Amino acid sequence: MDIQDLYQIPLIDTHVHRVHPNRAPDWSCLGGGYIPGPGQEDFGRQTVLYGMVMERLRKTFGMPKDSSMEEVERERFRRYNADPQGYYARLLSDCNVAMHCLEIGSPIGAPAYTEEEKAYFNASIPENKRANIVRFDRILDELLPERRGFGELVQTYFDTLTRQIEEERAVGLKSCIAYNGGLDIWLTGREDAEKAYERIRRGAGTPADQKALRCWLLMESMAVAREKDLPVQFHTGEGGGSWIDFKTMDPICMADFLLDPRVKNRVKVVLLHGGHPHEENASYLAAQFSNVYSDISGTFYLCSLKGVERMAALLERAPLSKIMYGSDGVMFPEVSWFAHHQFRRQLARLLNWMMEEEYLTRSRAREAADMLCCQNALACYDKLQDRLSAVS
Repeated sequence: MDIQDLYQIPLIDTHVHRVHPNRAPDWSCLGGGYIPGPGQEDFGRQTVLYGMVMERLRKTFGMPKDSSMEEVERERFRRYNADPQGYYARLLSDCNVAMHCLEIGSPIGAPAYTEEEKAYFNASIPENKRANIVRFDRILDELLPERRGFGELVQTYFDTLTRQIEEERAVGLKSCIAYNGGLDIWLTGREDAEKAYERIRRGAGTPADQKALRCWLLMESMAVAREKDLPVQFHTGEGGGSWIDFKTMDPICMADFLLDPRVKNRVKVVLLHGGHPHEENASYLAAQFSNVYSDISGTFYLCSLKGVERMAALLERAPLSKIMYGSDGVMFPEVSWFAHHQFRRQLARLLNWMMEEEYLTRSRAREAADMLCCQNALACYDKLQDRLSAVS
């Protein structure tokens, strides 16, 4: 399959974050090293992934083949600093993205974006190409310092969640429980959650108390997702920074949660990043549970050398109709831009290999390309279809 054929299919990016110059970490994080430490800025620039992005930028800037990465980096900052909004818009101009689904609760562990910062980001992406994903965790994070009583906390949490869904015209919800205790989600009862919160409120709370409270609220939030018919995204697999619970990154840790009657066959669950590097388990869960889907964002950006292999692993068992595109664009404009192009490049290689091995016929491969790029997202996120129809 020719890669140019894939560029004719518009992408629906089901998972992307806002970026802003004042929120960007050190440029070396482009290579994937997020936890600060001695020499980390140099180490990040020595990853294969960093070199891949810089080479793509070199070509985009029209620089000579023998340009060093340092020269490309300087040219990048010259262009970016001159007009950050225009720079991002120009990067996206040839990516053929029909919709960017923004996770509006980011960033983790830092203040929420201000209205001014939101407007700054929005200037780079037309309004008719933006849809919003509301994150549970941000709501609770902003309520905890107020030290309300437990009943008032719960009521305010759900009032806020419902209001944000309506105001933001949300097409989905998201949980970062992976960063707040891990993917082994506890089925905590209300009484235990209240006791945990009271300890937190007194300043005596432990990480276990935080997890008990967050897991209970998460389970209670599934009723809202069901009522509003909104899929719930879950960060799975590797993550940025030291907040992620490294021991439970594998989405198989979510088994008890997925088997719970409040979730099973009731709420659509989207495993972000394909559980990378546990794509086989994400694939297995998508095959076993009718309500489980996965995006593909971790399999072609984070892994660099094994992109095609990891994408293939995600398709090992999962129905082709349950895997969808997502860039996980974050930190810098280049991440989503690079992901849009790299995904098509890797997908072309994967589908051609599958045709050569007779895993797919040519017609089936073309159908799969359309499904992975956009059709599966429309089938999973029902309200996306309404948004696209309204602006078409």
